[in-house]
Amino acid sequence: MTDIPRHHGIADDPTQAFENLRQEISLLHTAIQGLTAAREKMPDYSPTLGAISRQLAAMMEGIARIEQAPAVKLTPALMVQHLAKAAADARADDKRQMDEARVDLHQVIGRIDGIVVRARSTDHQRKRELWMMLCAFVAGILLWSFLPGMIARSLPESWHVPQWMAARTLGKEQATSNGPFVENDHTREQN
Repeated sequence: MTDIPRHHGIADDPTQAFENLRQEISLLHTAIQGLTAAREKMPDYSPTLGAISRQLAAMMEGIARIEQAPAVKLTPALMVQHLAKAAADARADDKRQMDEARVDLHQVIGRIDGIVVRARSTDHQRKRELWMMLCAFVAGILLWSFLPGMIARSLPESWHVPQWMAARTLGKEQATSNGPFVENDHTREQN
């Protein structure tokens, strides 16, 4: 049993065995030195890893804030209720603003109607004044056509006003108070 078979590759010669062992240890020693040199040439990743760590911590804080937000805790049914309430509130606010705008619009329309009515009444008043002036002018013409005759006939006869008026109208002068009319220079030039 202590007999080691040859087919496993173990040499019978102890010198040969020590030489093989020395070569393997030398190879192992060289490999370890290579790993040490490779490790010394390896860059220092600690600042980069520290930055990554800080970013991860900030992300974790953000995630924690998001988890604490009330919207995350809402179920879809509650979210629908909140959205419906917000929409109803917005519609009510819009309706209130529209009602206020409608009232303001009616007030402005009332003011405009008042201005139009005043403008129409002013225009009507001007037309009425124009008609009154025209009527007064015509009445003045008519009054002036017969009023002097009435006044002249109402004065005493000794003043001879109707005769004087007739002479003036015809362009003649009275020769005497009772005599015939005499033509003046003006009427002669016309004839």
